[in-house]
Amino acid sequence: MENGGRAGLQQAAGGGGERGGWVLVEARLQGGAPWGFTLQGGLEYGEPLVISKVEEAGKADSLERPLRVGDEIIIINDVELTGYRQEAVALVKGSHKTLQLTVRRYRLQVFACKLTIYV
Repeated sequence: MENGGRAGLQQAAGGGGERGGWVLVEARLQGGAPWGFTLQGGLEYGEPLVISKVEEAGKADSLERPLRVGDEIIIINDVELTGYRQEAVALVKGSHKTLQLTVRRYRLQVFACKLTIYV
């Protein structure tokens, strides 16, 4: 892996580890497609490349540490991504029996909600 590996990724972003705002999560999916998740974003759209949907009871949901909506894809099959969606899709589609992912999972996830306060 280039650029100092996973430890380099943690240091470069100033996060990760016990005190950081995010952690790296590794996921190994086996058995071939469908993998059970959907990607959204990418540099083409000015957004991080994240998981936008995880199929309930699918391969991505059945791991010891399941993938989650909002996980940012940073490595696929030991290839550190540049952030472009097309690159990620090609690597995922090229994975026939095993798909190895490293994702950046933020500890605090923001959810939109409606709050009404009655006075």
